[in-house]
Amino acid sequence: LSAQCDTSNVYGYAYHGSHVAGIAGGSGAGTPYRGVAFEAGYLFTTFLVDAASVLDAYSWMHQYAVNAGKRLVINQSWGLYYIGNPDGTSLISEAIDSLSALGVVFVSSAGNNGDADFHLLYNASASDTLKTHVKIDSYSYYPQMFGQCLSLWGTPGNSFEARIQVLNSSGVLLAETPFYLTDTLDSYIDDTLFAGADTVLFNVLADSANLLNQRPFMQIRVASRNTANKVILQIHADSGQVHAWNLIELNNGVGNWGSDFAAPYAGYTAGDPYYGIGEPACAHSAIAVAAHNSEYKHPTTGVVLGGGIAYFSSHGPLIDGTIKPEICAPGYSVCSSVSSFTPTVFSSIAATVPFGGRSYHFVRLSGTSMSGPMVTGVVALMLDADSSLTVSEIRNILLETSREDNNTGDLPETGDTRWGWGKVDAIHAIYRVLGVEALPEISSDAKVLLYPNPATDHICILSVDGNPEREIGI
Repeated sequence: LSAQCDTSNVYGYAYHGSHVAGIAGGSGAGTPYRGVAFEAGYLFTTFLVDAASVLDAYSWMHQYAVNAGKRLVINQSWGLYYIGNPDGTSLISEAIDSLSALGVVFVSSAGNNGDADFHLLYNASASDTLKTHVKIDSYSYYPQMFGQCLSLWGTPGNSFEARIQVLNSSGVLLAETPFYLTDTLDSYIDDTLFAGADTVLFNVLADSANLLNQRPFMQIRVASRNTANKVILQIHADSGQVHAWNLIELNNGVGNWGSDFAAPYAGYTAGDPYYGIGEPACAHSAIAVAAHNSEYKHPTTGVVLGGGIAYFSSHGPLIDGTIKPEICAPGYSVCSSVSSFTPTVFSSIAATVPFGGRSYHFVRLSGTSMSGPMVTGVVALMLDADSSLTVSEIRNILLETSREDNNTGDLPETGDTRWGWGKVDAIHAIYRVLGVEALPEISSDAKVLLYPNPATDHICILSVDGNPEREIGI
């Protein structure tokens, strides 16, 4: 409040954090847009965009919760593809797994690159070199954009080499780097290519075998403002596989928006949207949340509409084959609070609440940043029902009570790379925690008597239409 901003270390005077927090547990301020666990307590922290700061934030939140005698569920509506290993073996993932064993529940947005062909998989052979066009996003749309960050991960024991080229609009080579080999590149390369009138900045770092997963790794960052030219990535290896991702990178190191790999010429490889789960959702103990459109009834016909997967919701699995995401929740056009200090002008405002001489708006946003706190709120309610639940029990209950419908289809028992194990079902998750086996459905026009009122430890439901009385412990 004193800083008068929201997520200032990333977006300036933004509103993302306020919107996310409102979904998980906002009071609604008298509007219908109340959060899932609206009586839960909040614990806020922010961090610089590096792994050490993230680990410090986790540690502080855990210790604070321990001292307060509270269970802690950490919502993570953020993600980066180049901050750690994409297979759940990074230092951040290790910290999440360790804290999960101590009872901290981590819920992470699965990512918003379901419609981006930002990944490619190279099945290597000695006689073949992969070639692909690295699409550069719009500098005018992202004024703080450095360029593109290319993250490449290979197979343990199989080195690979890569380079970039710059072609003109006719496909003529203007400039190129040498091939950099993961086994021999032992220093950070920061250099420039002169491609006609274009100056292309690039830097390269590599590791022959990451200490945590033994995979060879290379990162190439490239900035090219001449949209007429094409930046080309070439990858070669004698054997194994290489995964590559193409992400926007801003000047402050942030960037989780995927840009396409394209195939403008014969022999080039286009990208795909798969293996799209980044850090920290790739931690094995984290609950990664996909997004779908909310179901709603048509106001005239009463037919249930919506409920399909959100086009932007990222695909799994991880590169080690682990199925991600775990579960799906509403994340399209979700209404929640935004920071009153943001200078952003919204085209549509669902509600405005005046307080203390300021106007507090509620707006609709879309993303797995919105579906994540939906599940975070459900987890908070589960912990309210039984504070002794382990992280494994919470995860299993969410997956076992998740629902399938005509939109999800019949999902595999082993999970689906888009839907996970299904749509979150809050009420049945709570029933499972409370040990409620079943409750009979009553038609909407049925009349019942509830007593005693007020209730302390039980409530009786008596149908005036002749159905038997039922008593429920509360």
